[in-house]
Amino acid sequence: HGGTPVRTEPFPSWPRPTGEMRESLVHTLEHEKWGVGSEAVKRFEDEFAKFYAADFAISTNSGTTALWIALKAAGVKAGDEVIIPGYTFVATASAVLMANAIPVFVDINDVTLNMNPDLIEDAISEKTRVIMPVHIAGNPCHLTLINEIAARHDIAMIEDAAQAHGAEWDGRKVGAFGAGGIFSFQSTKNMSAGEGGIIVSDDEAFIDSCFSY
Repeated sequence: HGGTPVRTEPFPSWPRPTGEMRESLVHTLEHEKWGVGSEAVKRFEDEFAKFYAADFAISTNSGTTALWIALKAAGVKAGDEVIIPGYTFVATASAVLMANAIPVFVDINDVTLNMNPDLIEDAISEKTRVIMPVHIAGNPCHLTLINEIAARHDIAMIEDAAQAHGAEWDGRKVGAFGAGGIFSFQSTKNMSAGEGGIIVSDDEAFIDSCFSY
């Protein structure tokens, strides 16, 4: 609209390699395992869990996979229903379908753009197994109200925190308020590894089930 652009130069390309990153990568290649049993991955999981005040963390190859694993670990079976917001990235819904379950959409609050807690209970049925709020664009959902609803109906809550690295609710970082939560490290996320995901939880039985999947 005729204003002065904030930037006149293009944004830097990604990734932006550094010597430290190169040394770390070569060290992992030469001295540490990949995947299950990797010391580098275990260090990352421990530090990530500590940062999010969670007892456990387990890495995955993507945020979408993390969502699917968390749903299965929470006991979601074919024909079950999972409540999700009507505004989110497609993976929130596709992970539900991957678990052979049915996504049930709840409208969002037009200020926060997050799932409207006032509409959740109307969407609950005898088939509902999980409520999965999304912290859209890093803006935390009203986890207190959603957790209360989930507990009242004996339904698991799993946080889709794929976009919410470092976000806080009520003085605690999001992720492990319910059964567990997931983060994504895809290339558009605040914290990126190009691709990848992680599940955090305070529930040892839940995280053991995640590991099995």
